Amino acid sequence: MGMEIGANRIVVSHLQFVDDSLLFCEANRQETLNIKRIHRWFEILLGLKINYHKSVVCGVGISEASSKEFTTLLNCTTQGFALKYLGLSLGVSPSRKNIWKPVVDKIKAKLSGWKSRFLSFASRLTLIKAVLSNLPVYYLSLFKMLEGIAKEIDSIQAAFL
Repeated sequence: MGMEIGANRIVVSHLQFVDDSLLFCEANRQETLNIKRIHRWFEILLGLKINYHKSVVCGVGISEASSKEFTTLLNCTTQGFALKYLGLSLGVSPSRKNIWKPVVDKIKAKLSGWKSRFLSFASRLTLIKAVLSNLPVYYLSLFKMLEGIAKEIDSIQAAFL
């Protein structure tokens, strides 16, 4: 069970963050049943319930019929590979400008709440350095920032300053 990644072909079977999990497996009935069994044991042993309404099967390179079969087995929904996980878009080209749209929109939204004419220059500079400069950091953990996006963010910050 798992997926090979990179030149060293490291096998990744799952990724977990707080209460979110990504499970990787081959697109076959036996592995899907194994995942269902693991989920059931988890529920029995820990007394916790998995929210299947929020669970998604994301098939890569499999037929729609297979995807529907796995969704029925796991009692969840299906989705294409371009999905959001922890706020980041996965399965999309990192060189596309629209990946950064949520970051640029957040910066604009933060600025719309602040009245620059009522703030001193030092206050505006502090807000830019402490708040706005940190908004892209999470995206930078996965994607390289495009030069055009960096210039757009700089121009937004300069206009506020």
